[in-house]
Amino acid sequence: MDHPGWCDADDFDDPLAEGFKPELAPGETLLWSERPSLPRMRPVRVVPLMFVVALTSLSGVSLAGMLGIFEQPVVRPSAVFLGFCLAPFVLGGLIAANALGRTGSWIARRWTLARTIYGLTDQRVLIGRFDPRDGGLAVCSLIPGMIADTSWFEYADGTGDLYFEGLETHSRSAAGFFGIRRVRKVDRLLHETLIDPYPRW
Repeated sequence: MDHPGWCDADDFDDPLAEGFKPELAPGETLLWSERPSLPRMRPVRVVPLMFVVALTSLSGVSLAGMLGIFEQPVVRPSAVFLGFCLAPFVLGGLIAANALGRTGSWIARRWTLARTIYGLTDQRVLIGRFDPRDGGLAVCSLIPGMIADTSWFEYADGTGDLYFEGLETHSRSAAGFFGIRRVRKVDRLLHETLIDPYPRW
């Protein structure tokens, strides 16, 4: 079992981690600090993409069949065009809108995490964000009692997200440490230090 004051030497090699030093109270010890890793763009798989393209294309043929446009003598050319193009246009537009929304969220997340630094002391949780204009560091503190529990998720590359539970009344969005290494170890350190510091007998 790791000591509650566990920290790695390379955690403090980043000069940006020094930004937490002026924020510490007298006697407060910085146990862990880390910059989050930036999320990568998810690759588009070829086979699912071909399936979506084929399904979207065939939807026009299906709608055309329901409209009866194969009876060319009694159907106007505008109805033929509408039957073949309406469904692919609508489905393709929805897929494109979803892809653009996900891309925008990915860019915004990367931009936010690129200015973020996390820290954990023996008294509180620190989440700092650098101002892109003047480089100043704005620090948000979470003291014992604000975090009721945690849940974590680990990705294939070894990084993970550590979510803080019990902060619904303080923040509309999810709060936690995102894109950090050794997420299980950080979760255990957080519990031993702030959430459940006293052993249960």
